[in-house]
Amino acid sequence: MPTVRFWRDYGARAVARGTTLMAAAQRADAPLGNACRSQGICRACAVLVLAGEQHLSGPGDLELRMDLAPGWRMACQTRLTSPDSGADVVVWIPAWGGTPESK
Repeated sequence: MPTVRFWRDYGARAVARGTTLMAAAQRADAPLGNACRSQGICRACAVLVLAGEQHLSGPGDLELRMDLAPGWRMACQTRLTSPDSGADVVVWIPAWGGTPESK
């Protein structure tokens, strides 16, 4: 199974192919906004993908309409596509404070 690593304090979780980043965050108890209940319209679940973008689904219509900066994805809309156990995806959630470079 691929692994989603939550940069900072939330470790990594092995998740099945097709799992959203939102579901992976919930399994890791990582604080991730979800004001629209995963409908893809509030931007509260935006995450910065630090590594492993090639293991994720491409942006859909909802994400494209959000006009996010490069590297940013909506966790509720983004799914893991790789079945490989060596597939590592690393994400940073802005609600954690600081910057991913301050690690």
